[in-house]
Amino acid sequence: MSQDTAPAVDFAKYEALGNDYIVIDPRHTAFDPTPENVRLACDRHFGLGADGLLYGPLSADNGFRLRIFNPDGTECEKSGNGLRIFARYLREAGHAITDAFTLHSLAGPSAVRILDGRAGMVRIDLGPATTDSRAVGAAGPARPMLREPLHAAGSGLSVTCVQLGNPHCVVFLDDEPASEELARRIGPAVRDHELFTQRVNVELLNVIDRENIRIEIYERGAGYTLSSGSSACTAAFAAHARGLTGTRTTVHMPGGRVTVEIDDDGRIALSGEVRPVLRGHWAQRIGQRFASRSST
Repeated sequence: MSQDTAPAVDFAKYEALGNDYIVIDPRHTAFDPTPENVRLACDRHFGLGADGLLYGPLSADNGFRLRIFNPDGTECEKSGNGLRIFARYLREAGHAITDAFTLHSLAGPSAVRILDGRAGMVRIDLGPATTDSRAVGAAGPARPMLREPLHAAGSGLSVTCVQLGNPHCVVFLDDEPASEELARRIGPAVRDHELFTQRVNVELLNVIDRENIRIEIYERGAGYTLSSGSSACTAAFAAHARGLTGTRTTVHMPGGRVTVEIDDDGRIALSGEVRPVLRGHWAQRIGQRFASRSST
């Protein structure tokens, strides 16, 4: 990875296994991160197109702060791929001068490390996960949601619900292979189920063996997506919590694969590749709209 400071541009775009994000650096360009502006920037027909938008770096006492937005304009607490993408951007743009530093999002601090600059391999510590229903934001009495029965999309499902900075529902599939078609059918029904007071990210999971799982993803703010770092971590955690996998798991997604590690304290780390896509400038009419009111 080059240590040269990147030229000032209106945006940069990166992808992590097909999960793509726009990076907007307020030190280089004026951008008002309203829901309308975020939706336009992420629109694949009228804007640049992306699965989300990363806004920063912003002021922080230690490390770097950012705001993470879904393509529907809502703000996201945490994104494993988004944080890893932002880490690579900070290193390439010259904001970060070492390979290890801390990122701050709505969900709190996350330690990141650039493992291989040339290959774009980035590792992030996403902290501990929990299946506690109160943390997940699920209705009903307080309980662990390790083996929760759920009826959705006309099917009786066995799910594990996990909070890892944002809420997830992992659907275990015994005989049926996870697929995009199935994710698009089951995903919205689970995401919007009355059990979840703030909606939920959905992962359909097949266990391959003790070291490998496969998932399809339907995010609460983005819909069907090729990969998700936090989804990979929560799926690996759910499989491990059920005794189906070990502490190191390769998670296979349509966009590629990542490695998830769970330590003795239950902390989860995600490692995988991040690649730049492009850098550029907005057309004048769009740039003027985006800059109408700068906000941090």
